[in-house]
Formats: sequence, structure tokens, C-alpha cells
Amino acid sequence: MALTGGLTVLLAILFAAALPVATVLFWNRVDPTSGRASRWRRGAWRGSLLFGTQLSAVILVAVLVNDAGRFYSSWLELLGEHHSVHPAVSVAGNQDEALRSKLALARAQGHGTVVSLKIPSTSRGVGTFAAFVYLPIQYGMPGYEHHTFPVVELIAGSPGTPATWTTSLGIAGVLDAEIKAGRSLPFIAVMPTADVAGGRDTQCVDVVHGPDVERYLTADVRTAITHAYRTSTYRGSWGLMGYSSGGFCATNLAMRHPDMFDASVSIAGYDRPAHDHQTGELFGHNNALRDQNTPTWRATHLPPPNVALLLISSTQDTNTASDAHALAAAAKPPLSVTLLTLSHGGHNFEVWRAEEPVAFAWLSTRLTAPLAPPPIIDNTQPVLVTP
Repeated sequence: MALTGGLTVLLAILFAAALPVATVLFWNRVDPTSGRASRWRRGAWRGSLLFGTQLSAVILVAVLVNDAGRFYSSWLELLGEHHSVHPAVSVAGNQDEALRSKLALARAQGHGTVVSLKIPSTSRGVGTFAAFVYLPIQYGMPGYEHHTFPVVELIAGSPGTPATWTTSLGIAGVLDAEIKAGRSLPFIAVMPTADVAGGRDTQCVDVVHGPDVERYLTADVRTAITHAYRTSTYRGSWGLMGYSSGGFCATNLAMRHPDMFDASVSIAGYDRPAHDHQTGELFGHNNALRDQNTPTWRATHLPPPNVALLLISSTQDTNTASDAHALAAAAKPPLSVTLLTLSHGGHNFEVWRAEEPVAFAWLSTRLTAPLAPPPIIDNTQPVLVTP
């Protein structure tokens, strides 16, 4: 029987009322004969009645107080029931076993590794495309088997491919060095194919009467990566980074999906979707839809998202600095904007390679470090209700 509720209170009241009545009724009815033994029996009986009367009053008060405060909900809890708390084990990625030898070799050589992964699509007009994934050296280390890792999604400019990050931008070497130096978290870096429309620059949006590129780069990429590797689905563990048009994509996607991403870095990105012969008409001449994909317009006219942005620009790179400062001026909490504006530097890979360490160091201050899964109490886990 529960220790709270109307039935428990009613029974306690009846018990507390019945004991005084019983005391009065039976006080002189127990062994009325004379003699020392009889006197001892009457004394014991009457003492028991008095004790029971007092005890019933104490129980009633305790039941009333417990019912009001909900301190104990069951007899087991009152008598010292213990909640079961045990550590959880992270779910292994479906690629972990296949990568075991490759991770061991990379670990022996003292660096992370880059692997390929096909990312299927559930989005309209988008097929299955290959992505590159950088796994830090810690991913294959003993002691990290049950840890989940933060993820940075890297979006190339247009034209660009996942290989642009590994060749022109040397992402593996940069992350190896920054992680070893302690300036960067051991990120998993996923480099998806953003050019999914046969050479058309989609600006990473869901194109009206065209492919749903935004959905592919958010929902589909996340699903594939969280299944393949030991990563968290928590937004605080996910960030975006891009250069040139990929920088615009990173800013726009983060502001449109604060439930998925906590932070974003734009390297030489701009502030509004391009409209030229490479893009064509992306929004079906719907100006409202174009506005909703313009970060400064969103910051000015819509509730600010809980996202942190780092905007890296150069005064010699046309419009990137002015766009970054405009977005910073429009930002209101909880949206935060950090600016890094160089006095010189063009729109080229040499400048962007030099900026990568700063970007990863900044992301490391925002995203969650690799952690073991939280413990589980009574086989029950927290459930996210609202983002």
C-alpha cells in the first residue's frame, strides 16, 4: 500500500480514533479478579492501550506530514529501499569493428585517420554521396572505447568536394597538431558532399522544385554519422564550419537548426544566399523564403537562436568583413557573434589554412569534450521534451 493518498490518510484517522475508544471500553474489563498476578496483567494491558493510543496519534501526524510533503511514497522506500545507479556503456558505431586495424595502425604512427563513408539520403532529389570522416587518434585508444566524441561538420565552398578539406586545407594534419598541442578537442570531422545537384551551387538550401540539400546536410548526415561512430546526438556536441560559400552555409544552417548545432565558424563567408548563373533561382521567386535564409534578416526579424558564431573575415576580401560586422550588430542574446577580422588576406586557401587552428580552438571552447555516457538510475534515462 502506498504511503500517500486519501486511503492511507483515512486509515490513519480511523486507527487514531479507534484506539482511544478501545481504551475506554476495555479499561476495566481485563481480568477484574484480585491478586498480584491480576494487577500485573491489568497494568500491562492498560499500558499497552495507552501506548497504542499515543502511537496512533504519532502515526496520524506522520502520515499527514508525509502526505503533504511526499517524502516517502512506499513502505520499501521508508524502510531504506535503494535506487539502482549503474554506469551506461556507449553504443559502438557500426564502423568500429571494421576500422579496428586501421585505427590501431594510425595510433601506432601517432596520428588520426581519414576514412570514407557513404551517406544515403532520405531527402527529395538527393542520392547517396561519399563523405570523408577524420577520426582523432583518441578514437582508437584504449580507455576511450566507451566515450562519445564531438563532431564538426565541414562544408566546402562551391565548387568543392570532401577532398578539398583533406588536400587544399590539410585538415588531418591541422587537427592532429592542434589536438596533440592541447589547443583542440579530439573532434570527429565529417566532410560531406555539399555539391549534390550536378554542379549547381545550391547554397545548401532546400531548393524550390529541386533537391532538399539543407535536409541532407543536417538530418541525413547526422543520422549516418551517429550510427557509424561513437558520437553524441546532443546539440552541444555538434558544430559547423565552412569556407567561402560553405561559410555562408555553416552560418545559415546553424541559425536555422539550433536544435542540432551549438556553434558555427564561417571562414570568408557572406551573409546572404548568392543569386547568379551558378545558383539559378533557388527560392522560386519567393522573397520571404530568401529572407528566411539570410542570417542578418533572421537575426533582425526572428527570435534569436541559441547559437554561437565565429565569423572570420578580411578587409581585403570583398564584402566578407562588412557582412560579418552587420550580422554582429544585429545579433541579440542568446545568439552570440565573435568576430576575427584580418587586415589583409585574399579569398584563397593559403589564408584559410592559417585560420583553421583558430577556428578549432574556438570551437573547443564551445562544444562538449569526449565523455563517457552518464550513469542510469533505475533503468531510466532523461528524455528531451523541448530543444
